[in-house]
Amino acid sequence: MSNLTDRVSYLKGLAEGLKLDTEKSEGKLIEKILEALSDITAEIDSLREDHDDLSSYVEAIDNDLGDLEDVVLGDDEDEDFDD
Repeated sequence: MSNLTDRVSYLKGLAEGLKLDTEKSEGKLIEKILEALSDITAEIDSLREDHDDLSSYVEAIDNDLGDLEDVVLGDDEDEDFDD
């Protein structure tokens, strides 16, 4: 995610280098767009962290379910069930 964060920071730096007048409409617009981009980037970071947590949780549940299946159904994976 740092690539996206870095890109937004770079754009903010460019805007600061232009010394935009935030009292004018164009300057206000660019300032608000950059703020929105920062907010979006922060939200995406948060969503990715949540996704990683959920992925780990689902993997743990899957492993536990596999263990439970082995206990309940037995560990005979090589048997053919023709029934």
